[in-house]
Amino acid sequence: MTYPELLRRYKRKHGALVEPRQGFDSLHKSLWLAYSMGRKRGFTDLGTYVNKPGDHGVGPPCYAFDLGRADRFFFKGWGYLKARRLAKLYVANYRSLSINYVILGRRIWSRSKPYWHPLTTGDTSHDFHIHVSGIHH
Repeated sequence: MTYPELLRRYKRKHGALVEPRQGFDSLHKSLWLAYSMGRKRGFTDLGTYVNKPGDHGVGPPCYAFDLGRADRFFFKGWGYLKARRLAKLYVANYRSLSINYVILGRRIWSRSKPYWHPLTTGDTSHDFHIHVSGIHH
């Protein structure tokens, strides 16, 4: 599906895009739809821009966002079905949504390695949230 098709479908069902907790200026506009799709599926905003190295530190606006759940996935990561469904939705539409990579649990999908493979950084924080990184324009 193209970006305009996804946006039309989203707006028909949900109306306006969801503003990030830190404001629209904190997240690059190419990621607003992907962010809103996650929020409308019951995920909470765990942050966009932060003044530190990495995807969250580019900008503002930044090219990454984190989404979680009130139950913090209970350490399930990839085993949390709702999170896995959202991650797979992002991957299925990565071109239209300008997504570069998605991390969930200890797995990562990226444009450079377009399949789910182990996250080897040792970072276990993604057991508690989905990280989505966009293409830097």
